[in-house]
Amino acid sequence: MMDVNTHKNSQRAFLVSEGDGDPLLSEQVEAGLRGDFKRGKEISQILEKKYPQNNRAAFNRAWYKMRDGDLLEGLKLLDHGRWLSVFGDQPLPTSKPIYQKGNPLKGKSVLVCSEGGLGDEIINARFVQDFAKQGAKVVLTCDPSLTSVFSRIEGVSAVIGHRRSPEVYHDYWVPAMSAARVLEYTNRKLTGEPYLKVHPDYEEKWRKAFKKLKGPKIGVRFYGNPKFEHEQFRKFPKSLLWKAVEGFEAVNLQKEETDLDLSSWEDTLGVISQLDLVITSCTSVAHASAALGKATWVVTPILPYYIWALPGETSPWYQSVKLYRQTKFGFWEDVFEKIKLDLKSYF
Repeated sequence: MMDVNTHKNSQRAFLVSEGDGDPLLSEQVEAGLRGDFKRGKEISQILEKKYPQNNRAAFNRAWYKMRDGDLLEGLKLLDHGRWLSVFGDQPLPTSKPIYQKGNPLKGKSVLVCSEGGLGDEIINARFVQDFAKQGAKVVLTCDPSLTSVFSRIEGVSAVIGHRRSPEVYHDYWVPAMSAARVLEYTNRKLTGEPYLKVHPDYEEKWRKAFKKLKGPKIGVRFYGNPKFEHEQFRKFPKSLLWKAVEGFEAVNLQKEETDLDLSSWEDTLGVISQLDLVITSCTSVAHASAALGKATWVVTPILPYYIWALPGETSPWYQSVKLYRQTKFGFWEDVFEKIKLDLKSYF
């Protein structure tokens, strides 16, 4: 769940709803962060009755719907975040409509506009394939650092940076954080199949670089964007992960701290392609690794991101992911003891 008050890209809300000042909104977020989902859900139901039109309450209620297994309803509620600037980008300045399921796409142009952080862009890039399969010419916008990587997704006609999006001709457009909702996805419809590919030149570059490493190679990453205000909740002590992977060839994927050249996403994907396993907190690297089909163990805080809301060790979003969930707020030791134990039987 993303707290609309503290999301890393949040701006001043441009729609004010009745009930925005209700302290229950903050209490709900705090309950979730502590792992008190019973209280969080109770508040969610109270707010729904008190303020049925409140965008903040609806947006925060999305996570609980997804946790209960109702992905589509959760996605519909998640869309309320758009009216709170939660996803970081204003709607595309266009007179063309957002695509609605059922409209014929053969011969039409669809502009899919990525949103949120880099991880969000990677998560939702998969859905361009759905529009392409219906006969559409699909142009995908993204952060410039991802353009070459996204250009290899099946069904993509072109990839451009965000700033150029208003210049591109389109019959329909789709804000990427709403793509799964537009396509009416349920958990059963999500295949979790890989959709990113490594560039052969970078695969070869890192194959040669790692040629001398013996035994299983495990990529590790400890934290994501430090500017994300909830980063402190998903960030764990690095020493716990280092200790868990003792005895294995551990490859540091923390761009700020590694000796590897991870200055581009092409290099990052090339490195991941040579690993046997990636263990990371919920970061863009986790999504890149999983989208490649690489075995990826994701360590989540007690209140995980919305795509991990459904309970269990696996996720319908990625076939290759195994989730290691924090069970007690502020406590990580048992999570990494389990990882250490599982590594012994994994290799």
